[in-house]
Amino acid sequence: MVLLMIKRFLNQYKEARKRRQMRIKGKKIEGPNTDFIVFPRPDGDVVFKIQAVLDMEPFDKLCPRPKPPVMIRPGGIRAEDVENPKHKAAIQEWVERRGYFIALQSIRVTEDLEWDTVDYSKPETWKNYQTELKSAGFSEFEVGRLINKVLETNGLDEDKMEQARSRFLAMQREQANGQDFQQEEQSNTQSGELVNGSTSNRQGSRI
Repeated sequence: MVLLMIKRFLNQYKEARKRRQMRIKGKKIEGPNTDFIVFPRPDGDVVFKIQAVLDMEPFDKLCPRPKPPVMIRPGGIRAEDVENPKHKAAIQEWVERRGYFIALQSIRVTEDLEWDTVDYSKPETWKNYQTELKSAGFSEFEVGRLINKVLETNGLDEDKMEQARSRFLAMQREQANGQDFQQEEQSNTQSGELVNGSTSNRQGSRI
């Protein structure tokens, strides 16, 4: 009896989890955006797999956003000094490390990828990944292509986002034009029926 109740509970729990999953037009969205980029080499193509970063919490724990110092204004008013040069430099470094984190986490899913001077748990080493790529023979252009693919996969490429918006708007216009055409056809059909009906009535009265 107890086992039956547990089994029933587990089935209900699974069904509840299914209902909580997001859907668009009835279709479940499964997993993060994933892509790949290939660099040809004489001894075999080099393939980087890229996956969108879903969780920035590890970065936030390793690199908390710098807080500006507090200054005392006339009248004893305490205020954050966001224009402080040291704070602005710290913010710049924080932004750069955020970019390094996204890039490294995105390509981390590449099979058997290893680094010599990059430690995922040490933010001060993250920028070394570009140096290692160049040391491995990747050109400045190839490194740029890899970074652009990372941005694109994570939805951070404005050109790709604009193209996606344009496609969506074009699709919306096509659907709207299709609906207008159908309504016009229905209207013309109804008008034609009314005209034919009135003509037959007039003809009938003449007989």
